[in-house]
Amino acid sequence: MAPDADVEHRAGYRPVPVHVPRGPRDTPRRVAPSRPPATRAWLERETRSPGEHRRLLDSPPSPKLQAGLTLGVWDVLKKQKQDKPIEEKPKVKTKFQKRSEKLYAVLKPPYFILTVIIIIVSMYLWGSERARTRLEWSPGAWWREPWRLLSYGVIHASATHLATNAIVALAVGWVLEREQGRGRVCAIWAAGLAAGALGAGALQPRVRVVGASAAVYALLTAHLPNVCLRFGHIPLWWFRPLSVVVLATSETLSWVLLRTPAAAWDTAPVAWSAHALGAAVGIPVGFLVFSGENSNKTPILIARFISALALIGGTTLATIHYVFWHELDT
Repeated sequence: MAPDADVEHRAGYRPVPVHVPRGPRDTPRRVAPSRPPATRAWLERETRSPGEHRRLLDSPPSPKLQAGLTLGVWDVLKKQKQDKPIEEKPKVKTKFQKRSEKLYAVLKPPYFILTVIIIIVSMYLWGSERARTRLEWSPGAWWREPWRLLSYGVIHASATHLATNAIVALAVGWVLEREQGRGRVCAIWAAGLAAGALGAGALQPRVRVVGASAAVYALLTAHLPNVCLRFGHIPLWWFRPLSVVVLATSETLSWVLLRTPAAAWDTAPVAWSAHALGAAVGIPVGFLVFSGENSNKTPILIARFISALALIGGTTLATIHYVFWHELDT
């Protein structure tokens, strides 16, 4: 074997075909070997896409196209992650935290009642006699000075009168303000004062009406609609109607035992009519302004309708009295 042949065999050399000349002008040249056709490229697998989609391309994708595909898949994944709600585990409260919340709910101060008490105590201690005269109730002057319908509630005749109203208002209004809010309690307070003043002016026009007793009685009877609206959701619900009955009974007995002759009814030391009208207005106003878990039940809706009619009727009678017959009583 020739040396050149041995080298060609070991190197895996393949002879290159040469074009054989067929004429004197035809020069020998090499012929390009036949190659298989180029294989079509597959697009790389999209690893972040929800499904594995591959396409057969004649040419590799451009960098811009690849970037667009990548950004489009990323936007879809980002939106899917944002749509899924993040479930947070509820924090478990300790026993100390639960007891602290219950204690704060029970001892939450009644800001409106405390503010009223501070005002009436300040007026009693530092108010001048002239200011008292301008603020107390006067049936003949309230048309020109309408603030007297409410301002007489900050004037008290004695320290005992002031202490009694302040203590009862705090005891009665604390729970009521905590359950219904200061705005609704303020409405009950104002309605009780206005009803007490108008009732005393119609039934006892010569009695000097001062003090917040009418408002306190309105707060007391307002517990009845509060119990009806929240029945089954408040503790010791039976105690509130019982306290109303006990106080009403004691008030009636004291009036019977200490009653004055009919001739001296207009000059009696206590405005019983203001107490009675204040207590009477607390129930219908409570049904109208209070809210609770039973607000949409049929009995409550009927009670609210009757309460609205009662208030409209009472306001109409008071207006007729003060327009036509009040001058005859004075």
